[in-house]
Amino acid sequence: MKRVLILKIAFISMIIFTIAGGYFWYIYFNENDGKIISSNARLELLNNGAINYINAMPNDSDNVIPTYYFRVKNHLNMKASYELVLDEISPSAAGDGCTSATFFQKNELMYELKLDNKLIKSGRLSTLKDNLLDSNVVSGNSTNDYSLRIFIANDTDNSLQKHYHYVVNLKESNESVS
Repeated sequence: MKRVLILKIAFISMIIFTIAGGYFWYIYFNENDGKIISSNARLELLNNGAINYINAMPNDSDNVIPTYYFRVKNHLNMKASYELVLDEISPSAAGDGCTSATFFQKNELMYELKLDNKLIKSGRLSTLKDNLLDSNVVSGNSTNDYSLRIFIANDTDNSLQKHYHYVVNLKESNESVS
């Protein structure tokens, strides 16, 4: 009698394990369009080419200041937190003949960052703590659309023939989001 009871419990446990395993298998592969996504590839930064400009101009000039568009895409169906970091590309790595003498310092440049076409941050690049542009959350299976403008501060002297080179990098936060 005791053996029969143990066998029944083992059989029921095996059925529950099979159903739960099948369910989680379905969720993992079908919710991610059949792609295997590792834990560090849940978020993707799209259109993040290098941000550079030669002969930059002030915001009040008659010329149009280029706007850089990029987006953060979440591949999972749950919220994820992230950070956008604006990293400087050194003059020697830029590969366009730029030198430190023709390179804008961060305190000479201003920025405006928009999320979904709403201004969320602006100021001098030198005021960005740890180069952090934005720290945010993106909903499951959706994107956050950004635009960034970088221009010369009005009080900057001797700005002719100067360059800047930056790249936006995405860093996934490990904190849980509910």
